[in-house]
Amino acid sequence: MKKIGPFSRPDTLRKLDGRSKEARLLKAVRSALVDHLGGDPSITQLVLIDRAAWLTLHMGLMDDHMLQGGAPAERNSRQYLAWANTLTRTMRSLGLDKSPTVARGLDALLAERRARA
Repeated sequence: MKKIGPFSRPDTLRKLDGRSKEARLLKAVRSALVDHLGGDPSITQLVLIDRAAWLTLHMGLMDDHMLQGGAPAERNSRQYLAWANTLTRTMRSLGLDKSPTVARGLDALLAERRARA
């Protein structure tokens, strides 16, 4: 498999199989955002979550490149800022406050069972 970078082509990124560092990052970001939304996101929220995960991956890859001494070219700096702004707007659309998880207690479960009986 080709080395994954911030400007990797979509066909290369589609081949992530879950074992690579990049695929694990995508999965972790998606999982954290679903949890942030209370565990049951709508389809539109899932699309925003997916977009946020991919933007996070691209920005992380560019961060790695810069940390390894790769000075960012002007084009790369503009692209990074565009990704950062898009990620910020995406996160704002998802909501900044964590949604409470709905945990049903034993009393609620027993009352529901009695109501069905």
